[in-house]
Amino acid sequence: ASTSSLADAPTLLKMKAPTWTQPQLKEAIQAIVTQKMRFTEASSCYGIPKGTLYDNILGKTNRMMVLEEAGLSYYEETAVLEFCCDISVSPYNRRTKKPLKDILGFVEKLRRERDPDFAFTGLAGFRWWWAFCKKHSIVSLHYGSGSGNNNNNNNNNNNDKPISPPP
Repeated sequence: ASTSSLADAPTLLKMKAPTWTQPQLKEAIQAIVTQKMRFTEASSCYGIPKGTLYDNILGKTNRMMVLEEAGLSYYEETAVLEFCCDISVSPYNRRTKKPLKDILGFVEKLRRERDPDFAFTGLAGFRWWWAFCKKHSIVSLHYGSGSGNNNNNNNNNNNDKPISPPP
């Protein structure tokens, strides 16, 4: 080992303390998994790095494994795509305005035909939806309709439109 790398060792050990609190992290996670905010919005609002939010919600590795754990067949996945995105009418328009709660309810109902005890618990439903959207290139447009303290909570009930930056 060179002396310069040893000299840097104390500097590497001095980690910067986070600028957010655990309650803020929990609040940000709740805002994301309830679709009140997107990852970027929560990161900006709470001052928490997006990577930290991803790691705390989705885990650090094997984020797509949750799809296998849910165990949907090809036909069940197609049924979910039809439910969310109307792929029979518009096969390439992978966008949905459906709330996560409705989607997870649909998936649980599908899976319970084979496994009566199937249920998403904790963050599993959000994790599955994130991976499913990634796999099938789905854009979820259902954000900002909750009671979070974000700027997208308009009173004109136009929350199903994608959020655009100001001109």
